[in-house]
Amino acid sequence: MGTPQLTDKPVGRDAVVTALKTATTELIVKKGTNVSVREIAGHAGVNHGLIHTYFGSKDNLVTAALDDLNERATNDLDAEGFPPPDLASRRGGELAKVIARVQLEAAQNLFSEHPIMGRWRDALVRSQPDLTTEEIDLMIITSSALGLGWAVFAEHLSRLNGLDDERRTALDEHITGLVAELGGIPAN
Repeated sequence: MGTPQLTDKPVGRDAVVTALKTATTELIVKKGTNVSVREIAGHAGVNHGLIHTYFGSKDNLVTAALDDLNERATNDLDAEGFPPPDLASRRGGELAKVIARVQLEAAQNLFSEHPIMGRWRDALVRSQPDLTTEEIDLMIITSSALGLGWAVFAEHLSRLNGLDDERRTALDEHITGLVAELGGIPAN
């Protein structure tokens, strides 16, 4: 059984590049980093040779897809540089699931940069200048671990514990509040 294909066949360089990056992200979430060039191309609805034409290699495509994911997440930061407390859960937990897959499966760090952490750290320094570097690091690490972990495991844990939609929503809101509190993220 093959991987389902994206709905519209992309036409033109920009559409093909976007489709390949989207397909890569979706397949990493579903199957991990060991997807083949043919699987990615098939999911994107393009010839697999276009991966080499536009990206040079699968690794370069994966890095480009992860950079796009980082850019989308960075665009969600507020004007001060704080992430929304529910960032890891947005888009079905895409960011958290990709980070988990890449960190668990890849032999090297496939992200070219991590712009969210730096901007968040700078925002904390500006908004709470009395904090030490260690306190800021602890805030970011703790709240990131909670947010990312919940985004990855929320569905599974909710199902195991028989949570209905109302209780799940309440728990999502509670976790989001904790992420904001632990991460020094101001209320909007």
